Amino acid sequence: MTKPLARPEPRVVVIDELRHVELEPGPGAGPWIQAAVNTVVLAGASAGIYAVSKGSAWYAFGLPLIGALRGVVIAKDLSPFGRRVAMRIEPWGFVLDPEGKQKVLPWPRISQIRHRTIAMSEGSVEMFFVEVGRRTYRAVCPASAPITVLPVAFPGYVAAAERPVALDLDGAVSIEGTRATFAELWGRARRMLESPDGAAQLGMPAAGYRGVASRTPGHETASILRGALVGHRRAVDEGPLAAMLAAMLGTRELLSEVLTLCMSPSPFVAAVGKAAALRLGAAPMQPGAVEEVLPFLPADEVRAIERFARGEDGS
Repeated sequence: MTKPLARPEPRVVVIDELRHVELEPGPGAGPWIQAAVNTVVLAGASAGIYAVSKGSAWYAFGLPLIGALRGVVIAKDLSPFGRRVAMRIEPWGFVLDPEGKQKVLPWPRISQIRHRTIAMSEGSVEMFFVEVGRRTYRAVCPASAPITVLPVAFPGYVAAAERPVALDLDGAVSIEGTRATFAELWGRARRMLESPDGAAQLGMPAAGYRGVASRTPGHETASILRGALVGHRRAVDEGPLAAMLAAMLGTRELLSEVLTLCMSPSPFVAAVGKAAALRLGAAPMQPGAVEEVLPFLPADEVRAIERFARGEDGS
């Protein structure tokens, strides 16, 4: 059994401003070409000044050097090194070249995220640098204060996405967060509801005389599940299992807590939260569609979670 944390940790959620943010590749070689042209023009002008002055204006040859240095500084600011590529920020990571050959980068695959605000002729833009191993990608989007928190929040998103997913409410069994599967979690939830021990753990009425566990929530069931939904009592995430159980038991009073899972940095946790919220009767726009997590989860996994949202689990 995983030991309880000394102090429960709040659940990490992605701010809503980071949902579907489109970034453009930004300036390419243009600033560098302009810097080179300006240097050549200044070199010609300085040579002319030197010739007209018959050598007395020797200092004119400093103009190209000054101009070149200034041009390099401007070009490096507007078009720094890094591969230019269109990007889309999602709550679960980045999608590079979303309209072309997509490259999906969940938070754990990214080494570092850097940001800076760039002043351009048409206004300020936010430039993001996404480092994956030794490769750096960059893109820009209109200036926006909320999304500039991303580099600071990034380590927390990685940790949340990698947190193991609990397969019981005691944290005795878990699976690595990035390898969790819906079938395994659903099987655990179903067996828990069908067994006397599982029902007792949930504070549900004891099995009848035929030994069949009741599917009726007890007085403490909602409180038990709420504790697993609102934060982390252990180093594993009990939220997905608790959300699934809440949906299967129809405990609608837990809908607001279930909805907090929908903006989890983990695509698996978010998808299960969306499905559970929809099954509990949430308006579709509240959790959003389960398929939003594509392409961060395999398509067959997403379809299985969508079936659960529609109640197609034999329960």
